[in-house]
Amino acid sequence: MKPVQKAQASEVRPVAAVPRPAGPAAPLQAWLVGSWSFENSCASDFIAHYAADGALDNSGETGSWALAGDTVTETIRERYDSAADGTDKVNPPETRSYTIAQIDKDHGTITYQGRKVPMLRC
Repeated sequence: MKPVQKAQASEVRPVAAVPRPAGPAAPLQAWLVGSWSFENSCASDFIAHYAADGALDNSGETGSWALAGDTVTETIRERYDSAADGTDKVNPPETRSYTIAQIDKDHGTITYQGRKVPMLRC
């Protein structure tokens, strides 16, 4: 067996970092943060806002969200009541879970109760 030779400092060349494209390889949680429509456009009253700190405002239902694998779990603690023009506490909090899939940086799908729905970043 030959002895291993160490490279001299002058022989070592830095390797340029190769940027990774955003897309299916990007972390799903970071991709989900932002505002999303589950309709054909963002000109809708039904927009979900997923904050980086886990806060959620989903069309007047507020609470928190968490991601485990490809499953999002929403915990709803308050709901907007248009008749009272204010929010009502949801006690006990309601939870719902659904799976998400990233298509590209601005599109994805959720699957909730067997129904696949497109997602559009707003």
